Amino acid sequence: MSMPVFHKTVSVADQRTGTPLNIFYREAGHRDAPVLLLLHGFPSSSHQYRGLIGKLSDKYRVIAPDLPGFGFSDAPEAKAFGYSFDHIAEVIGGFVETIGLTRYAIYVFDYGAPTGFRLAMAHPERVTAIISQNGNAYVEGLSDGWNPIRAYWENASAENRDNLRAFLSADTTKFQYQHGESDISLIAPESYTLDQLVLDRPGSDDIQLDLFGDYKSNLAAYPQFQDYFRTHRPPFLAVWGKNDPFFLPPGAEAFRRDIPDAEIHFLDAGHFILETHLDETALIIRGFLSRTLDAEPGTALFGVLGENAAPAEAKPHFETMRAVFGFVPVLGYAIAAEPAILGTYIEMLKTLGATSLDPIAQQVALVAASHANAADYGVAVHATLAGKLGAPAETVKALRGGAKLADARLEAVRRFATALVVNRAQPSDSDIKALKAAGYDQRAAIAIAFAVSIKALANAAAHLARPEIDAAFLG
Repeated sequence: MSMPVFHKTVSVADQRTGTPLNIFYREAGHRDAPVLLLLHGFPSSSHQYRGLIGKLSDKYRVIAPDLPGFGFSDAPEAKAFGYSFDHIAEVIGGFVETIGLTRYAIYVFDYGAPTGFRLAMAHPERVTAIISQNGNAYVEGLSDGWNPIRAYWENASAENRDNLRAFLSADTTKFQYQHGESDISLIAPESYTLDQLVLDRPGSDDIQLDLFGDYKSNLAAYPQFQDYFRTHRPPFLAVWGKNDPFFLPPGAEAFRRDIPDAEIHFLDAGHFILETHLDETALIIRGFLSRTLDAEPGTALFGVLGENAAPAEAKPHFETMRAVFGFVPVLGYAIAAEPAILGTYIEMLKTLGATSLDPIAQQVALVAASHANAADYGVAVHATLAGKLGAPAETVKALRGGAKLADARLEAVRRFATALVVNRAQPSDSDIKALKAAGYDQRAAIAIAFAVSIKALANAAAHLARPEIDAAFLG
């Protein structure tokens, strides 16, 4: 359940001008939870994170400021303030210190990337992880859409500056939201409308034109950003709209040059992926943050998983698992912390196998529940088992990726199981009608619900113990 979102303003001392700045920010989550700092891009504000905050704040303390010159933060006159990315990063660094953050992960997007990367370089000991959503740090990530701005970098003439005013128009703002999206009806019109209202404020044009001109300082800083990545190797996730007209997929892939184990995810989306792919993006982020920020699960709670560390009472159950898999899946050692529960879990799987639901559909339900619970271990196990039971390769691939299934009957099972998890065991009329239309009845509905309950236990155990996925299930 998401937490209440507080809308606050704090006074931050601007070391360059000697004057205080009011920085607006949104905050949600428990104060003792791991912190995620969300840094927005052009031409938006923390408003772009309104949905993501709700998806993450049940588990993390999420803080999203408006950069100076954007949203509800102060926007001093351009000549008096001197807008540059160095200056913005200094102010946001002051904001971080003013509200007392000493350890935090950073989510960066667009302008938030050069801002966040500067924060990370200044205080690498504070940064626990980085998520880049179309936030660039490599020249190959810049598209030809930057050419008018490049011309201004090369010749800062009045004509070249005026040519950039097209980037501040309502049509361009709307384009940034809609380009690359297959269904623009998913985009709330208030998103680009509110952005444009801020862009149209008196003096805003000079602020933004100055930042267009200073963006070349980010390219000059790319080698420094990359050296930071190589030196400190922060846990890193790039989740990228592959149809972005300004930041190209090679920019995401390039992070692996300096952080080889960086996680890269491409979505069939444009620049503002949270407007159309919020749930998908949030699921990816929650899985990443669970693996990187959560300190208490895993070996801190369970120690090293294995048969030697398991209670003696669990040994007979291990033999049952060996008979099925040829080995004991490592998750079995985690559940074996309570041997009676491991025995019950095995019996539950046997009971599911005796239901009217066919074997492949059973695995689909188990995979779907695992996806909805962001449990990669369960996804890997049951997608593998679906393949062994005869599911086509394309079905197994879709199961692993959480995609819609081409087989209508299996897709109905996937949808129903997902709905049971997401909607707190309360499927909608639409979900039930889809299940019935695929030829299933109340027996199947109960069997799918039982599969979901089985995975509630196993997925919780996986999140608590953080087992490595067994090689046999990697596909």
